[in-house]
Formats: sequence, structure tokens, C-alpha cells
Amino acid sequence: MKRSIYLTLVLSLAAFAAMAQTYTVSNKTSKLEVFGTSTLHDWEIKAETVSGKADLTVDGTNVTINSLYFQLKGETLKSGKSSMDKNTYEALKTDDHPWIKYQLKTAKAEGGKLSTTGTLTIAGASKQVQMNVTPTVEGNKVSFKGKITFKMSDFKIDPPTALMGTIKTGDEVTISFDVQYTK
Repeated sequence: MKRSIYLTLVLSLAAFAAMAQTYTVSNKTSKLEVFGTSTLHDWEIKAETVSGKADLTVDGTNVTINSLYFQLKGETLKSGKSSMDKNTYEALKTDDHPWIKYQLKTAKAEGGKLSTTGTLTIAGASKQVQMNVTPTVEGNKVSFKGKITFKMSDFKIDPPTALMGTIKTGDEVTISFDVQYTK
């Protein structure tokens, strides 16, 4: 009898541990950077503030994403150069569309990585994107690391220019991210 109760308790705890739980983005440890080119030099801009939630089932090192949402306010992207930041916010139309958002649609495990599809919204334009993401589990933290390259014009963004058009930004950008979610 005692053994049966103990076994039921152990199985119940194991089932509870593998249940989906809500995780929140850790702004302190998350990192998101945007890289691009221009006629003058390559450039990068970093997100100072990110937020989001995920409903995850974690079983050891295996992660199942039931839902995942991520966002950042466009004006938290900083290059260290106020004139570049101003041009970035203008190109992103942050007055009308202050948020850059990502909503996961599907995630399929493939050899230690996740093949994901989701909706990325930038400057008010939404587009379905695919990317490979590497999940890592450490205690109560789940990290998702990856990158995606696309053209700004895909989101109806005119690549910024400076000095009356003499400096032109390349259309292609790469977003590199290591977003940390904690329980």
C-alpha cells in the first residue's frame, strides 16, 4: 500500500514537472542586436529593453513551445549615435508603430534545434518568417538563440539615408538574438 502511494506521488510529481509553465523574458540577460551596412561603414544597433512571455514544457533539456511572444519598443534600439537613432526611428515609423513584435506559430524539433515559423511585425507591416533557433535549458531559465536576415523593404521600410542621401543604408539587415525566458 505504501509503495503504491509512493509510486503515485512520484508519477504525479513527474507529470507536474513536465507540465507547461509560463516563462517571462529576462530583460537583464537577453540580447538582441541588428547588423547592417551602408555606403560609409557597417553598423549595429542594440535593443535596450525587450519583453515577452512563453508557455513552455521543459523536460530535462527538451523544450516544447506551446506559445511564445516577444516584443520591443522601437525607440529602445540604440546605436550610440543620436542622429543614427533618429533616422532609425523615422524609418521604423515609431510614431505610428512603436512596437516590433514576434508571435510564434509553429516550432518543430530538429537535431537539437527548433525550426520555427512566426509572424514578425515591424513598422506596422507583418510577415511570416522562418528561422532556426537553438534552445538551452539551465535551471529555471530557457534561452533561445538564433538570427534572421531579411530586407527592410520586405516590411515596407525605406532604408535610411543621411547627409542628403549621400550615405545610404543597405536594404538587408541581420537580427541576432539570445532571448532568455525565466519562470
